[in-house]
Amino acid sequence: MFTRTGDAAIEQSTSPRWQPGFTILELLVVLTVAGVLIGISGKGLASAYAGNSRQSAVRVASSTLFRTRAIAIQRSRQAWLVRSGNTLKVLGDSSGTKVQLAPAVDLAARYGVTLSSVSTPVGRDSVSFDARGLITGTTTAYKIIITRAAKTDTVCVSGLGNTRARGC
Repeated sequence: MFTRTGDAAIEQSTSPRWQPGFTILELLVVLTVAGVLIGISGKGLASAYAGNSRQSAVRVASSTLFRTRAIAIQRSRQAWLVRSGNTLKVLGDSSGTKVQLAPAVDLAARYGVTLSSVSTPVGRDSVSFDARGLITGTTTAYKIIITRAAKTDTVCVSGLGNTRARGC
């Protein structure tokens, strides 16, 4: 409502001035409470994340083994899974030459895990599958051991080509 007195317009307000928003003090209180909650639950979240990363790496290693076997059967040619440090590669036979058929998977970079392998006989870092999906060569069993934060999981493949992530 405006009243005119001479040439000057005067505004008359019937309600007090109010502006929406938060004060700095309110924001600081909320941030402090959030920081305390994160500090309390941070260790639990970190250990849960480490466990999930290890389990994800187990799934990737298992599926890479399965993929290698499937490629051997599908192409009716020999295929190899090669572990080089913390990296897994799938190679296939192409007219007598080993060629990489899938992208290399670096599990250390992706999940922060370390890989080791156990084979029978000892000392092999690869496993080969024949056209029927059976392990060939002198290797009769192969295990990939995945370690993160002092906990380990194992992915195994038997002589018949069966892949297991648990109970081996």
